[in-house]
Amino acid sequence: MTYYDASVGKPVAGKDAAKTGVIDNFLKAVPDAVWTMKGKPLVDGDRVSFEWEFSGTNTGAWGDGTAATGKKFSFTGASMFSIKDGKIATQSDYYDALGFYKQLGLM
Repeated sequence: MTYYDASVGKPVAGKDAAKTGVIDNFLKAVPDAVWTMKGKPLVDGDRVSFEWEFSGTNTGAWGDGTAATGKKFSFTGASMFSIKDGKIATQSDYYDALGFYKQLGLM
């Protein structure tokens, strides 16, 4: 599987790399994270997409060493998936990273 975060610009290859480099990073920095799908997913053949909202409080350090801000945040985004043999082959996430960083006081 390949994970792509549009705000980072560099794909992460492999299920384990995506889990440790992306998911675990967010959960360590935001232990109270809530990721909520908004509406129903759109399905077109082997492609699935949906809008979501991500919120929480940044109480832990980020994977790059950025210290916790202690600030709450909430932002929306969209994910697009391609499915192969019943499993996620690619996931691409698109959201307003600048607005997210501003909420955290990092910009």
